Amino acid sequence: MLALALSAPALAPAGALEIRAATEVAAGGDLEILLQEFKKAAESRGGFEVKVYSGGALGTQRQLQEQVQLGTIEAIATASDIVEMAPEFGVFDLPFLFKDSEHAYRAMDGELGDKLNEGLVANRQVRVIAFGELGFRHITNAKRPIETPDDLAGLKIRTPNNKLRIAAFEALGAAPTPVSYSELYSALQQGVVDGQENPLSTVEEKSLWEVQDYISLTYHVFTPAYLVVSETWWQGLDESQRQLLQEAAAEAGERQRAILSGKVDELRKLAADKGMAINAPELEPFVAKSRVVWDQFTEQHGDALVAAVEAAR
Repeated sequence: MLALALSAPALAPAGALEIRAATEVAAGGDLEILLQEFKKAAESRGGFEVKVYSGGALGTQRQLQEQVQLGTIEAIATASDIVEMAPEFGVFDLPFLFKDSEHAYRAMDGELGDKLNEGLVANRQVRVIAFGELGFRHITNAKRPIETPDDLAGLKIRTPNNKLRIAAFEALGAAPTPVSYSELYSALQQGVVDGQENPLSTVEEKSLWEVQDYISLTYHVFTPAYLVVSETWWQGLDESQRQLLQEAAAEAGERQRAILSGKVDELRKLAADKGMAINAPELEPFVAKSRVVWDQFTEQHGDALVAAVEAAR
């Protein structure tokens, strides 16, 4: 088990508290940006040294989630995989839940975020100390532009191993195929799947223009990024340390959101310049066919979380 570092390396401030923070995402990717912003914000306050491990150096996303629950690592950045720890976070996988990014921010930073975090602390002994974003997800594929749900018929679309995301794409007529994020590029390259659904930042991060021809701007899900810490470790800090780190985390979340949202137009242009065809389908038919997934969620988790989203509208 990782011991808290009371004596820091030579280049770190004397007595700095060492915090290991990890993600499976490569350097420069959305979740890694969140960790780097946390590092800057925490270290600028003094008394902390944040060591960022990216690209799966300390394990896959699932393994990192297990490690932070066990307390063998202090902090991770994660996204859709959080439902493996707490299925109620699947509320963010409900298709066409948010009208825009500002709506999602209000929900994350308000009652919805508080309700979800309470359950996470109580049941899994970890807590979210910052909500960043991956942003709105879109569909890419190598076969054809997606103009209507009918265009998804028979297409193997990579999804996370996430029941609600799978259910949504089944409702839309696709053949959802769970593949780990680390294997996404090779699965597309080898034809294991025809397409995938992720924010535009993933297109850049993994150079998907090399293996995908079309981007369809569906905005079907808004995915947060989560900066998650071990609750045992967190409670072992003194009150002033927790306050400083909470402030640093909030600052990191805001900075990461601003960085990613500010790149959207640039990413569209980059993808087009790389030869990808981009289309914007009429979304109402997609909304209508996928709404059944909301019923599946509320049957299992009740109406309170969806009501918190609606209250933030």
